[in-house]
Amino acid sequence: MKIKNIAIVGGTHGNEYTGVYLIRELNKAQFQKKWEGLNIELLIGNPKAYEKCVRFIDHDLNRSFTKKNLADFSLSGYEANRAKAICQKLGGKDDPKMDFIIDMHTTTSNMGVSIIISDNNDYNFKLAAYIKTKIPECNIYYMPAASYADDNEHSFLISMAAFGFAIEVGPIANGIIRHDINKKTKKVIHATLDFINQTNAGINPVINDTVEVFKHRKTVAFPKNKDSDISAIIHENLQDNDYKPLKKGDSIFSTMEGECIAYDEDEELYPVFINEAAYYYKNIAFSLTEKITVNTKNGLTEK
Repeated sequence: MKIKNIAIVGGTHGNEYTGVYLIRELNKAQFQKKWEGLNIELLIGNPKAYEKCVRFIDHDLNRSFTKKNLADFSLSGYEANRAKAICQKLGGKDDPKMDFIIDMHTTTSNMGVSIIISDNNDYNFKLAAYIKTKIPECNIYYMPAASYADDNEHSFLISMAAFGFAIEVGPIANGIIRHDINKKTKKVIHATLDFINQTNAGINPVINDTVEVFKHRKTVAFPKNKDSDISAIIHENLQDNDYKPLKKGDSIFSTMEGECIAYDEDEELYPVFINEAAYYYKNIAFSLTEKITVNTKNGLTEK
């Protein structure tokens, strides 16, 4: 198998400026010419939302790529139409023009460098293991559709190709650009394309036999009062502790009355996207993951 056609997308969420800036920077540097043998498409996902510095205009573009939605021309709204335009450019799920998609994102949470994989296939996990060897601090977040969307199909933009992932780098505020965040994002892109070039040439890149992965389990909502207002905020002991173990009795929320709400589950899990600004409208305080070990030789197997 060879990966030839690659899309690199930025600005899927309009107020995440890093991706848009990097698309323009890579275009200016004639980035595609530096990777001989690869057909690289650089794309700004949601230009209208970017112009207004908002996550989306009518609907989250990164939740718009199900087959049903892409086939439904009665759907109104900017993102519904934009998703179809992107589908025309990148190909549909049943006839993709792209072999691989990288979707660049940023987060207000303390996630560091994270790559989000939505499909369980050997290539994605071997690539993730390779990135981990080049960027040891990188976290791998596996988000299967069944655990995230209660379905067998993802609505993410990266689901438009058989292979790929989303990059999440943070913390960074929405609507700004930071040099360090740009450098970290580019480092992931270069490691990815290096891996693809090596495998295309028949070379087996050096990776560890196993890799640590955080598998999505569920989201946790903010507590609300009878008027549906948030009645407790993220506790200071939880804030900024993404990917760190959460144990029974640990503080997770602090109420207006100064009372502590503790994590009351027996299972030790790992929170991510803690206090993410983009999820307040969904009333999501954070997500919980389990830490598993992926065998890079045999696919997704737990140890």
